[in-house]
Formats: sequence, C-alpha cells, structure tokens
Amino acid sequence: MRKMCVNLGLLLVSCLVGLSLCEVSLRLFYPKYRDLAEAQFREDARRLWARSPHARSRAHHPDTGLSHPLHYNNLALRQHRNFSEADLASATNVGVFGDSFVENVLMDAPYSFTEPLDYLLNRSGRRFNVLNFGVGGYGPGQSFLHYANFRWAKDLDYVVYVYGEGDLWNIAKNGLFSLDDAGNLVENAPIPSRGWVRFVSRLHLSYLILDVREGISSHIRERRRKYERQVRARRKPFDTDWRLSLPIFKKLLRRWKHLVESNGGVFRVVNIPTGPIDPSPAAIFLEEEIKVIDLFDYFTEFDPVPSRRQWQHSPWRFKNDGHWNEAGNRLAAVCLYQVLEEEMRLPARTEADLRTDLHQYYAVFDGRTSTNFVDGEGRRNRFPPQTATDIREKYQAFQDGEIVLKKDIQKIVAMPNKPIIRSVFDVYLDARSLVYIKEGCLPAHRQPKFFLHVTPVDEESLPVQKRKGGFDNLDFYFPGIEIDDTTCAALQRLPAYPIRRLATGQFVRDDEGNYVHLWEGEFVMEQGAGGEGGGD
Repeated sequence: MRKMCVNLGLLLVSCLVGLSLCEVSLRLFYPKYRDLAEAQFREDARRLWARSPHARSRAHHPDTGLSHPLHYNNLALRQHRNFSEADLASATNVGVFGDSFVENVLMDAPYSFTEPLDYLLNRSGRRFNVLNFGVGGYGPGQSFLHYANFRWAKDLDYVVYVYGEGDLWNIAKNGLFSLDDAGNLVENAPIPSRGWVRFVSRLHLSYLILDVREGISSHIRERRRKYERQVRARRKPFDTDWRLSLPIFKKLLRRWKHLVESNGGVFRVVNIPTGPIDPSPAAIFLEEEIKVIDLFDYFTEFDPVPSRRQWQHSPWRFKNDGHWNEAGNRLAAVCLYQVLEEEMRLPARTEADLRTDLHQYYAVFDGRTSTNFVDGEGRRNRFPPQTATDIREKYQAFQDGEIVLKKDIQKIVAMPNKPIIRSVFDVYLDARSLVYIKEGCLPAHRQPKFFLHVTPVDEESLPVQKRKGGFDNLDFYFPGIEIDDTTCAALQRLPAYPIRRLATGQFVRDDEGNYVHLWEGEFVMEQGAGGEGGGD
C-alpha cells in the first residue's frame, strides 16, 4: 500500500510538472491561444458577465488568419471611438443589441455593419450615433438586461435587437428569466461562475486540448451532424427546451418593447436567417405586435439564395465560420439603412448614391484611396483627401491613437527620467503627462480601476464642486496599449494648472463595499510646477 501511494504521488507530481512545462511552453513559443486565455470580462450583478471598458486584445480572421485588434470603448462597446453624454444628447442614437453577429470579433471593427451604417446615416444631413451593444453568446435575456441597465437608455431613439435561431436556446441555458405559477416573467439572480472554471479558462493548455479534440473528432462530428439533420427532419415542432423558452421569450420581448417605448424610443427586431425554424420567428414577433426586419428577404434581392436551408452556403458568410463576412456586414448595413431611411423619413437616396458613399468609406480601410474613382453610375469622381482623413479619424480612432501614444510613451520613458513611483506599475512624469508602465502585464493587472488625484497649487484652479475635497479626481479604467508581447503602458494627460501633488494607484471594493487600495504612491512637485525633469 505504501509503495502504491508513493507511485501515485510520483505520478501526480510528474503530471503536474509536465502540464506546467507545457503551459509555459505554449505561453512562450506558441501564443496562438493568448487572446482566448486573456479575454477581458467581468462578472455582473445582473447579467452573467459583461465586457470591461477600455479592454484591449486581439483576434484572428477565420479565413485569412490575419490578426486584428479588439478594442472596447468607454461604454464597453466594441467600437473604435468613445461616446460621451454630450455626444448622445446631440444626435439621434441607434442602439444595436445582439450576440456575436453584432459584436463581430472575427473582423476589424470598421467592417462591422454598425460602422458603415453609422457613416451612411450621417451622410443624410442629420447627426447619428450607431452604438454596437453586441456581446457574443448573450442571448435575449442578457441583451435585454444590457439595455435595461444602460446608463443612457433613455437617449436611445431606436433599439434594434438582432435575433438568431440560437437565442431561444440561450434562454433555457442561462436561466436568467423564468415564469412563476401565474405565468408572470421572473428575473432570476445570476449564478456566478465557479472558481475552477475561471482558472481553467485562463490556461493556454485548455484551448490546446479543445483544439486537438476538434481536429481528432472532425469526422465523428460530421457523422453526428448528418444524423442530427435526419432526426430534426422527423422531430416535432418543439423539443423540451423550445417549449420552456418560447413563452419566456414572448414575455421578454413584450417587456423590452414596453420599456423602450416608455423611454420614448422605437423597438425593432432584425431576423437573421440561420436555418429552418418552426414556427417562423416572424410569427412570434408579429404576435407581440413587434415589427420584424427579415434580412433574408433583403439579402435575396441582391443575390438570391435558393432557400433558408441553403443559407449556410451563401456568399455572405465566412468560408470557415458561420458568421457574416465583410460582404455580409456591408449588405446588412445597406439593408438596415434603407429601412431606417424610410422610417425616419430621411431624404431619399438612390442605390448609386449609397454605392458612392460606401466606396469612399471602404476605400480608406482597403487601401484604395486614390483621388479618382468611378461611382455607381459610371461617372468619374474626385475622392476628397479630407474625406479619407475624417473617416479614418472617426472609425479607426483607437488604432491611429495607439501609434501616437506609443511614440509619446517611448519618448518619455527613453528620457533620463526615473519613475516617480515604483510599484505594480512604474509611473513616469514628464511635463504634463503621466506614463504607467507594467512589464509582464496580464489582464488581472489592467482590470482594477485606477485612481489619480491631482492637488493644485491654487485651490481656485478647481471647479467649485471639487474645492471641498481639495483635489481633482481623475480616476480611470486602464485605456492602455501593448508596447510589446509582455509590456503594457498608458499615458494620462495632466490638467493645465500648476500642480502641487499627485497621488495614484489602483483600487477595488471588498464584499462590504469598502475601497481597498491594491497599490498606491504619491509625488510632490518641485515648487508646485509641472515637474518637467521628472523625479525620484
């Protein structure tokens, strides 16, 4: 028995050492799974989880394999620009909710349909903001809660929910909503994910195992799909999950519609044809008196698809994935624009006008920015250089901003400045800028909120409402960038007034709601100036 225990112990230790070496090797020499393992999200008190504001990562195109950035803005939306309260108050806002078809992590953000739709709407002569609330795997329950808990929900003039066949399955899967004995809709508190699940999801080895398993079992999966198609053709209209989900889904739609209308907005549903559905989703929506925009009907006007059953073979999808490709997103933008143009009574525009605008838009990202181009009517037009600049500055703001920030950060760190604070992040000071640097940077280092308190020489420099505290509160979530594979950095501009003292660090809230500093440091300016020479 003793010998057996020793052998089992040695076997266990050997396995742990082997797995550890494999994990380290994957991280160092095969970073294919880095994006998955370091995906940034946070648990949410209402939804199961939510994207983090200012999160940064990368993803790969399913057909080309090329890498592109994943940027989330100040509202945790996957767009390359931030939205302020003033932006939302001064424009007509279209909020698009849904899952992976809306979020579009498989392509560069400017190709996601919300962006060319935003461009086309703003070419109408009125100001618009199209906000991309899509989050992969959300389903209607979490999408509804996303809207209901959005700080500026009342500023969304149009709320568009993009529906796919899998949404009904998500209702049964996550259990966020149910019906009581009287048939009323009940919101259930989300169950937090288990600790071991969060741990395993951070290991590169987990994704290697899944990858190998997918490769080995591909022929088995194909046989299983064939069998499932045969079963689906013979099964009853609803299985158990559909019977449970459908009444919840109907009441959820009704509540969402009423909430949007009570906020002064318009609620619309966009149907994505992902396969044969029985009963028709359009019948469900019409039953709830909700207008449905069926993109299958719009898409077939441009390139007819024989039937919904053959939709997966359409030219609007990736070859190696079931989501819309760039062409599908472009067509979706045109279709939705035509619907909104009619509903909002915008000036009517011809298809040639739309083709001209879209040529200008996509030319910026495809590299075809020549000064001349042929529009939809065969006319040779001039491509204004300022138009390309305006498009790039808006729809690639974060990417272009990274180039500028990297140069500024590298310039400051390269100067003979020592960090004024040495801690989890090293903090450098130069003139009117603070630079935060972290080597061996992980999502866990970036996620906690940063505090930055600036005390001026003259209290009169502060706004009236801040004079009682005696300092300017400039707290922020990490809006940083990656300098290289292991180092991340952020640059924060300081106020223009003379500064006496800086205090910064990161903090979290404990279970009782108290603020706990993870690290902190302070620096007193020489003679209350800007500290042009840095400091120790």
